[in-house]
Amino acid sequence: MSDPELVLSGTRLGVDEYLDDFRDNFWHDNSGVNWKLERRQEFVESSNESWEASRRNDWRRSLDLLEEGRANVAAYERRISDKGMEVRRVRVVEKPITPYLLWELTSLHVRHQVGGKIRVVERDRVRPFEIGGTVLPELFLLGRAIAYQVLYDHEGALSGAVKCTNPDEVRHWGDFVASLYDQGEELGSFFDREVAGQLPLAG
Repeated sequence: MSDPELVLSGTRLGVDEYLDDFRDNFWHDNSGVNWKLERRQEFVESSNESWEASRRNDWRRSLDLLEEGRANVAAYERRISDKGMEVRRVRVVEKPITPYLLWELTSLHVRHQVGGKIRVVERDRVRPFEIGGTVLPELFLLGRAIAYQVLYDHEGALSGAVKCTNPDEVRHWGDFVASLYDQGEELGSFFDREVAGQLPLAG
C-alpha cells in the first residue's frame, strides 16, 4: 500500500501543533456531527499500554486494560453528547485482519458498547476510489468548518496534519465520509462475526 496523497489544501502542522489545534477546535464552538475516516491497517500506539501488551502477545493483559478503561471511555462519550456533538467513525478493514486491527477493533468495540458511533467498510467498498495504487487519507472533520488530514510516518506513528478551512473541500470530504458511513456495517455485528473468534483468547 502506498502512502496517501495530500488531498487538502491548508496549513501543515507538526504533531504538537495538530494536537493542540484539534483539542481547541473540537471542544470549543463545535456541535453536530464530526466525521472520522481510518484507512491505514497499521498504526503505532506507543502511549497505549493495552496496545503494547498486544504487541507482546499478552492478550489477557491487553483485554483487561481495555476493560479497565471502559469507564473513562464512557465518560468521554457522555462529554461529547453533553456538548451536543456526535463523532461518527468509518473504519476501513482489509482481510486477513492484521494483528493491529484485531486490537483496534476490540478497543473500538468497547467504545461502541458505551455509545460510540462506529461502522466498518471492507476493502471492496473503497476500491473504486483507490485507483493507481493511491489510498484514501486519514481524516477528521469538525462539522462543516474544519478538516484535518492526519499524517503518519511509514511505521504508522503520528507525524502531523494538514488543516483545511476551505468550505468546498470540507463539504466534499464530509459528504464522502458520510456516504461511506451510510454504506457501512455497525461495528457490533462485524465484531461478533469477524473479530471475536480471531482473538487469541477466543475459545
